[in-house]
Amino acid sequence: MVDSISVDLLQQQNMSRFEVNNGCYFLNGREVSADEAITSLVRSVQTLGDMVQSQVDVTCGDAYANRQLIEWLLNKSGVTCYQISKKSKISEATLSRITSGETSMQAIRFETAIKLTDYAKKIYEERMGSGKATFEKGRDY
Repeated sequence: MVDSISVDLLQQQNMSRFEVNNGCYFLNGREVSADEAITSLVRSVQTLGDMVQSQVDVTCGDAYANRQLIEWLLNKSGVTCYQISKKSKISEATLSRITSGETSMQAIRFETAIKLTDYAKKIYEERMGSGKATFEKGRDY
């Protein structure tokens, strides 16, 4: 026997409820075919993927990554990949793949993005003086 499961899906700003109960599929309380259930799940996953890719800030627990800071560090800060590698403990090969576009910003591992964000904040704060730097969405650092 299959255990009942339910999932709340975000589809274009509307919440949908997907459930499987006793081998039957339900979407918003309405029984649907397996094909319709799978199609709905695929659309939801694609929508969520698109939303994640367009995010500037990503937070997971205490971990934080900021795409704008990473782009600033790699493209505008004047810090070399060698320097970034030594200070952040990220290999030069990884940094080279990112800066060349071989690895897209969306494909960077979260752990790498966290390290790059932390190092970018440190560099920016050093340049701004002893005060904490505040980063705003849409601002060119």
